[in-house]
Amino acid sequence: MNIFSWAIALWPIVTVLLAVNIHRRQNSKKAWTGGPISWPKALWLAFTVQHWFVVPIFFLLHPEFPEDLFAVYIFHLISWWIRGPLELVMIYKWLNWTPFYGIGHDIFHILGVTTLLLLACFSVGTPADGISFLSVSYIFLILFTTSVEAYFAYLFLTTRSHAEADENIYFASDDPKWIFINRVTTFFVSISFTYLSFQSICIFYLALRGSP
Repeated sequence: MNIFSWAIALWPIVTVLLAVNIHRRQNSKKAWTGGPISWPKALWLAFTVQHWFVVPIFFLLHPEFPEDLFAVYIFHLISWWIRGPLELVMIYKWLNWTPFYGIGHDIFHILGVTTLLLLACFSVGTPADGISFLSVSYIFLILFTTSVEAYFAYLFLTTRSHAEADENIYFASDDPKWIFINRVTTFFVSISFTYLSFQSICIFYLALRGSP
């Protein structure tokens, strides 16, 4: 079991620790721009940061990563690593980020990844085992969660007031007005972390079988 397998298998723990830090920071007197954040949203934010920006790199560097998926993963990483820093600047410096930008990028990203994945499938065929299978299924997780993120952005647009927009509120808090969004987020967070648990179990199973 190599270092990349260990990273993929154990990274959900890092994600939860990040969520704890985000929740504590945003609900403290030293909070960043964005306002208070609920636990479901803290877990979702930690998930997206770690599993869209970091974990795909571990897959890409894994010795058993299928070469036919290289373009899919590279597109995904370039797409998010362009948006990520730009979004941070717009949120924390320029103060002009709007969920409309996020929805537009999510749609572009889904179309790009889907197109490249379909092209790759003609070459890679049906993944037989191991990291090859997990690499393909992880792309479907990315497509699923990116679609969910676009839905969340839409819900946020329809729930956030003009006053909250002027105050640069970007997160759902524990305020009752956000109860529906928090319940929906809890549902999709549960699905995402269930998959991550399945993925970790698969990697440890592969290690017991003697696969890298």
